[in-house]
Amino acid sequence: MTAKEDAAEEEFQSAVENIGINRRRSARNSFLVVEIKGKHANKVFLASAENLGKGGAFLPGRQDFKVGDLFPIEFVLPDNKTTVSCMSEVVWKKKYEKDGLQAAEGIGIKFLDMAPEQEKVIGKWVDKEEKKECIQ
Repeated sequence: MTAKEDAAEEEFQSAVENIGINRRRSARNSFLVVEIKGKHANKVFLASAENLGKGGAFLPGRQDFKVGDLFPIEFVLPDNKTTVSCMSEVVWKKKYEKDGLQAAEGIGIKFLDMAPEQEKVIGKWVDKEEKKECIQ
């Protein structure tokens, strides 16, 4: 992607975020946070995933990723038994806004080749956590 295409993609993603379009295909849970281990540009990184769902997650913070970057990740679900491994793709990137808005900086990743059994387990965890939120 050229610098001009990169800038256009960031502008588009910013517009999408500002008007509130939700492109997610599955539910996410913002209270289900897991540590993700990944490898990008021959470097291992650790991140705390937020808004975890069957289809992807939000990784807050500053990362040197571009939209379209692919990298392998691995994480263990809160049951401490289920290890999830798959390729992921950066589908959007959000930068901190200096105009007074307290937007979280980070990237949205999509899980690409996750095993169906792992998707089911994540879905169960998200549903379980959502039920807890409704009760409280």
